Amino acid sequence: MVSGGCPICLVGDMRPISDKIFVNGELRAAYSDKRIIVDNPALGERLGTIPDCSTKDVDDAVEAADRAFIEWSEKSNRDRAGILYRLASLLRDNIEAFSGLDTEDSGRTLRETQAQVSRSAEQLEYCAGIADKLEGRVIPIGGSYTGMTVLEPYGVIGALTPWNAPLLQVAQKVSHILAAGNTVVVKPSPLACFTTLHFAILAQEAGLPNGVLNIVTGGRGTGEAVVADNRVQKITFTGSIATGRAIASECGKRGASVSLELGGKCPLVIFADSDLPTAVEGAAQAAYGTTGQSCVSAARILVEESIFDEFVQRFSKTIEEYRSADPLDQNSTMGPMISRESRTRVVSLVEDALLNGARIAGGVWPQQLNETGGYFMQPVALVDVPDCAKIVHDEIFGPVTCLERFIEEDDALSKANFGPYGLAAGIFTSNSSRARRMQKRIKAGNVWINCYKMLDPALPFGGDKSSGIARECGVDGILNFVKPKTIVEAF
Repeated sequence: MVSGGCPICLVGDMRPISDKIFVNGELRAAYSDKRIIVDNPALGERLGTIPDCSTKDVDDAVEAADRAFIEWSEKSNRDRAGILYRLASLLRDNIEAFSGLDTEDSGRTLRETQAQVSRSAEQLEYCAGIADKLEGRVIPIGGSYTGMTVLEPYGVIGALTPWNAPLLQVAQKVSHILAAGNTVVVKPSPLACFTTLHFAILAQEAGLPNGVLNIVTGGRGTGEAVVADNRVQKITFTGSIATGRAIASECGKRGASVSLELGGKCPLVIFADSDLPTAVEGAAQAAYGTTGQSCVSAARILVEESIFDEFVQRFSKTIEEYRSADPLDQNSTMGPMISRESRTRVVSLVEDALLNGARIAGGVWPQQLNETGGYFMQPVALVDVPDCAKIVHDEIFGPVTCLERFIEEDDALSKANFGPYGLAAGIFTSNSSRARRMQKRIKAGNVWINCYKMLDPALPFGGDKSSGIARECGVDGILNFVKPKTIVEAF
């Protein structure tokens, strides 16, 4: 084993951990000598480097998790909960350090990352609180038999996390996995992953046994090695539909379980009877919060015909205050895009829409690169976008939204359900009956009424249609990582 040692301590002034992975309770060098450069997207320059792990690195991590499983799964639920509670407390003690590094790494504003550190602690506390309430059932089946079920963990879980909420995503997945008695190998996105390594160090400080949580870094090959390992009993993945389908196919071949939270192209429906100022502000935040780099960003805003022109005028005025700027500045409403390639892709979607007849209704166009070299992009609002434009069909994942008209309720519903996505949707209306009808018929895993992106550790989250399989968070999120065993006894 290549060992680099791992001084376990509170993080304090947190900096990127370059060229290390976390296996069996310690930071160590990877066997692979390949490296991936990780940029600070606000500056367009190197923040650090990570190993592009080999199959041998992944093998070590899975082996460590496999060895640790029996001891971890046989701990009492309360003992596991106690470690999660301590980890949550340590996160709260280090909000500034974690949020600062997450902002440098992912480009999300400091206000957003501070909130996400707090949310990560809440997620750990929620799962700790439910760990000792995972109960089986006694099932009457008649005759001289007693039927019952017990809930058992899967074993080793492979968790593949995205870049747009590095700490929150690892805390969310790991809290469910560990509370249920599983062990885990995490493969974070190479675009933003440094707080993931610090999270593992903090988990050791909280008392997590060696091997229960392991972190391997790298690109596609590293992820494929985790997914293909026969000792990994379940994969949980957050990312694109294409990658999710490939993972599901591989898991299907070897009989492994899979949980997927995939892409979204989320509609926000504005009815004429809504409180217009509230709807306008809510729509702006839904579209441009997190710089639009969220799977639940409102990429499509559907507005009733009778108020369309007024809504567009108000919306355009409101988004004048949304500007992509230094994410470490507490006054910034948006940070940069994650990479130059991502920014270029989103700009090209807007250019294609304009070439096909769409019009700019608000925001900034044309876009200029920031003089600091960062990957900043200002808000864009489009109207009259034709169906042939790529932006109608592709997930945007940037600060661009399309404003569309609808005539009446059925028309709104038809347009809201258009396409393969079904992650989330929003409705603004003062008519409660209409709201109930719409939320029942919209095909999405999450529906928000007169609000948007209201998330909580107690609320299940996931998608319908091509937007995912299974749920995270809430009781459903933990039950996603246990399986019932049926027992029948004759007497």
